[in-house]
Amino acid sequence: MSQNSKANTIPRKALVTGGATGIGWAICQRFAASGILCVIADINEKAAQERARTLGPGHVAIGVDLSDLVQAAGLVARAAQVMGGLDIVVNNAGITDTSGRRVGEIPIGDFERLVAVNLSSVDVICQASQEVLQAGGVVVNLASGAAYRPLALRGAYSATKAAILALTKTYNTLAEKLGQRVCAVAPGYVRTELVESLIANGRLDAEAAAATVPLGRLGDPDDIARAVAFLASPEGGPLAGECLSVDGGTITSGGRPLASDVRQPEQAGDGPIVIIGDGPSAMAVSQTLAPHHAVRRIATHDGLADGPAPSAIIDMTPLSCGDVPGAMSHLHALARKIESLELGQAFSLLLVTADRGAPTAAAVGMLSQVMALEWAPRGHRVNTVVWSGENLDGLGPLAGWTSSEQAGYVTGQVISARSPHPD
Repeated sequence: MSQNSKANTIPRKALVTGGATGIGWAICQRFAASGILCVIADINEKAAQERARTLGPGHVAIGVDLSDLVQAAGLVARAAQVMGGLDIVVNNAGITDTSGRRVGEIPIGDFERLVAVNLSSVDVICQASQEVLQAGGVVVNLASGAAYRPLALRGAYSATKAAILALTKTYNTLAEKLGQRVCAVAPGYVRTELVESLIANGRLDAEAAAATVPLGRLGDPDDIARAVAFLASPEGGPLAGECLSVDGGTITSGGRPLASDVRQPEQAGDGPIVIIGDGPSAMAVSQTLAPHHAVRRIATHDGLADGPAPSAIIDMTPLSCGDVPGAMSHLHALARKIESLELGQAFSLLLVTADRGAPTAAAVGMLSQVMALEWAPRGHRVNTVVWSGENLDGLGPLAGWTSSEQAGYVTGQVISARSPHPD
């Protein structure tokens, strides 16, 4: 048996903080379903032990108080010792202030505990991970949509999550030298125990919150778990150092509610993935996806009228558009074609452009966000991948995942990505 074959038979091992409830528990379940063994770290050790028993043999629990930075700093080594090594670390644990107090009204102890759990513990765990993980190791940090906008009466929550974005990029730069990577996910409103407590305390109107989400619903913990699982996989390599927002389009909409009478959601279809483009990049993505999906490649958008309605459209044309007016004209024509077809089912549209023409990438990204907001009431998702470098390694799996139901709560995103391999 070859060395690679042996490696492929050894289960990957993951540490998930705050893994006994909410998003953390969903991540553990998603990992376990794919054969990853989990260390469930939680302040409630008894609950973590029960969760580990639920997952089955090979999964273990660790009690930890992440407000104690000595405990936090030693957690990764402790988990690695228990499991005989680690491959993945997920910094999921977090708390917020639900008291409704202004910043200046919050007692020092409460304020510092939130900062310690949400930020300082993540910092020391990221640092420890680089010492413990081997090449190929991955750290996934949980940020928040609150990282992009200030939330009043929530204490330092937004500030800590904004810092997580910067911390992720900083640690990824260091991790790359070790053959590791660090990335992040920013959930929107998700129906976790924390959000349920805000609803129960009258701090959040669930119906009003859902009305601000372009896709029309609050997220489910598994929406986030699917994104974390992708980022932690080898296929998530192109998103090293990046943060993926999984929020139903809320950041893009600015939290402004859509009129309820415009919602006419269509059911998702099971048609093929249609790839638009006749160049080598379109062919490469088609070849990558073909073993796992029904794929149809067409030279231009005119071909959309032929064959069954697509479940997803991946337009590679903007990747080679060198001027803004040309790219805008192309996307306008594509949107008009889609409108004229009245496909009758929800679909995903992914535009792929390059960062080498920054004005073009900016325009394509913004127009895709406009289209995402306009089509969200019908259940359609629209995203853009801005790809760096000539090497397209890793683009196919990323495009396939973003276009699939696994990314069903991702829309309105302009995703910066690059090949995980040197050009």
